[in-house]
Amino acid sequence: MCSRLSIHRPCLFGCSVEWALSDRLTQPTHIHGSRSSTPPSEIGTSAGDHPLEIAQPVGADDSAFLSAGTRAASTTCASILSSPIPSKVYGSKVSTTEPGPVVNIRDARTLFPATDTSAYFNTAAVGLASQTLTAAYHRYVDEWSVSGLDYVRAEAAAETARTSVAALMGAHRSDVALIASVSAAAGLVAAQFGPARSGQNVVIGEREYSSNHFPWRLLADKGYEVRQVPFRNGGIEPEDIARHVDRGTQLVAFSGVQTASGHRSDIAAIGDLARAVGALVFVDGAQMIGALPVAADLEYIDVLATSDHKFLMNAGRGIGYCYLSPGAQDRFSPVNAGWKAGTVPFDSFFGPTMDLSSTASRFDNSISWLAAIGNEAALSVFDEFGADAIFRRNSELAGLLRTALAEIGREPIDLPVANRSTIVSVPLGDAEPAELLGKLKQEGIICSARDGNLRLAIHFYNHEDDIEQITSALTEL
Repeated sequence: MCSRLSIHRPCLFGCSVEWALSDRLTQPTHIHGSRSSTPPSEIGTSAGDHPLEIAQPVGADDSAFLSAGTRAASTTCASILSSPIPSKVYGSKVSTTEPGPVVNIRDARTLFPATDTSAYFNTAAVGLASQTLTAAYHRYVDEWSVSGLDYVRAEAAAETARTSVAALMGAHRSDVALIASVSAAAGLVAAQFGPARSGQNVVIGEREYSSNHFPWRLLADKGYEVRQVPFRNGGIEPEDIARHVDRGTQLVAFSGVQTASGHRSDIAAIGDLARAVGALVFVDGAQMIGALPVAADLEYIDVLATSDHKFLMNAGRGIGYCYLSPGAQDRFSPVNAGWKAGTVPFDSFFGPTMDLSSTASRFDNSISWLAAIGNEAALSVFDEFGADAIFRRNSELAGLLRTALAEIGREPIDLPVANRSTIVSVPLGDAEPAELLGKLKQEGIICSARDGNLRLAIHFYNHEDDIEQITSALTEL
């Protein structure tokens, strides 16, 4: 039977209301990784469950931080209380949302001022700022300077962002923790490992990005054999993983998309190999989430982590997102729990009790409040254009870029279609990276060099004329 939590206090917008929060809230169906041991609607009352939980009533000590401007501009309390939990899941086989208004994805660049002056192929390093993002920052900082920092507003923004990123993953928000970075997520998992028993090992890619490499290398200090799989075709292939996995394997860690080559891993095949021996599957999704659909692969993953400053487009960075499968949540213990890990965070400032959330939010880190404001705004473009439309546009542009580069004799790394992503990498050969990047920058082209490759990263704010611009420049160099 559904129970309710009733609290009669001033709300964060200064209203006096009776908060009546159900501990049973409907979650969407057809979501990979949703809990099977409890009914789909069994969620609880933690901050990870519903945007309302973070908007807990504030006391007298907190009310001074709530700016008059925020109260005036914010949605009324009644509309917040009546707002449903979003049930969008992008890239899933079954749509759970009604289509929004038709928006031409080719017009997306108009929201990103930097595209007026440059052909930007550097999202794999840092994403561009939308006008929505910069306006949100300006408003928040202006209010901060006048009335003090509204941290309750920022906590609410983080909850909106949690919902948005969960949708991009194909997960439920109750299975997503707010973490500092991909390396912090890897550190959380590595901390769960005790001293190794005979034959226990972890399997990682030989040339993985350090955030998904160093934490596992340190497990050697606990006695684990760290088996490094050589890269082939710019990444790790399932058949190569198979030669390193055995019954002693405790974890297989790899990137969904390799940052230097753009190689997209076969998550399902690698996940099956790991699951066959009972190993955890950790995926670095920093170059994948926001760029490509992920939902179909989520059932093969135990932990999926991403940062906010690349394809999620808040280069100011400060919050990461970590999906934890129900099995991983049951197995893991928080290592740095604070008030945000509580069932009701704003009631969890002090002991002697400790009531941790029953959802992934018990693994939450303290967040950057500025980053939360930025992430909420940056992620709103996925709703404006539709994530599936963004994914299709990214695939279209990446294909056009590959073809155009081949036509001028700048062959990208040759990858099977299934292993291609929004990163297109061209071997540099004997070219000096800094010199080439400098010349391209003079032509208004921004990109990177990584691990011997010219790395060109596509996102939906790119355009066909960007491709024409870089191919023309490379032809002259």
